[in-house]
Amino acid sequence: MAAEFLSSVGTSYQVDRLISEAVNELVMFTPTLKLHESYILRLRQADERNVRITLVYGRERNQIKGQRWFGDFRNLRILYYDKLNSTVFRNEKELIVTSLSLGELSPLIYEDLGVLLMKVRNRKAFEDGMYEQEVICEQADEVFAGSNFPKPEVAVKPEEMIAEMPYLSYFGIEDKQLSNGKLKVPSGKLYAPEMEYYNDGTIKFQGFLKTGQRHGEYIFYAYEGFVREVVIYENGSYVDKIFCDYENSAKPISKYYLLFGIGNSVRKLYKKNISELYFDTELDVFIGQEKTKLFYHIERFLGKKQIFDQPLNFKDMVDQVYAALYE
Repeated sequence: MAAEFLSSVGTSYQVDRLISEAVNELVMFTPTLKLHESYILRLRQADERNVRITLVYGRERNQIKGQRWFGDFRNLRILYYDKLNSTVFRNEKELIVTSLSLGELSPLIYEDLGVLLMKVRNRKAFEDGMYEQEVICEQADEVFAGSNFPKPEVAVKPEEMIAEMPYLSYFGIEDKQLSNGKLKVPSGKLYAPEMEYYNDGTIKFQGFLKTGQRHGEYIFYAYEGFVREVVIYENGSYVDKIFCDYENSAKPISKYYLLFGIGNSVRKLYKKNISELYFDTELDVFIGQEKTKLFYHIERFLGKKQIFDQPLNFKDMVDQVYAALYE
């Protein structure tokens, strides 16, 4: 289904609703940091609901000087990115791109239009927008972080990272012994592991560095755990990207990527180390009899119902998901 075009009044209403209905995450991009008191109230209500809020502003860094409204926020992070010149709002389900100014109640002053993307209807566009926001957030400077917002972690040692990194056999790596912080790959060369997490411990991406540069397949995961895309690098240069479309039966994704997504969801839901998770791993090894939570999580992400018929291991789960999607 196509994206929804928003009139001036519709834009203001939908932005207010998007903020009010955020449950876990709220990301707001705005060139200026001046906020109308009505938006500050909505953000305060979201903060009280323990919504993780990221507010990114651009243009002049010193816009934050003299502002006190956010001082007691616990779940708010404010970032500065000098090149930002767009206004974008996103929660877990929806994303709005608009010219709306947060400093005024625009319908009374300006004609600000917008476009609404819904994850269930416009998945690719939604996730592309989410990805671009994440890239900018990674490059932005943090200027404020509430007490509940995760602080930057100390760099993880290669030994600790490799103990947590799953699916190494997919890359042809069976021996996890490190030499000067690097793994030996099938070609005999030594590569350094690289992996990053979302705030809840879900893997964000994983891959390997060759002489300090990204090389080979980098697997990027959606916040829900599933593989979003695979980016191929060669000596640090971008080569190609495989977007994992779970709705296009003409382009079914690899069963390996389905396994990776299911495994990462296990990590998200059950706080498990999945470094030894394979196709033949029995479900009970990781989650015991509490399987319905994982089943529901997968079905909700894929927009499918009653996918599973008593799978015993992860291969059974992958096969049943694959059949529900493409057969």
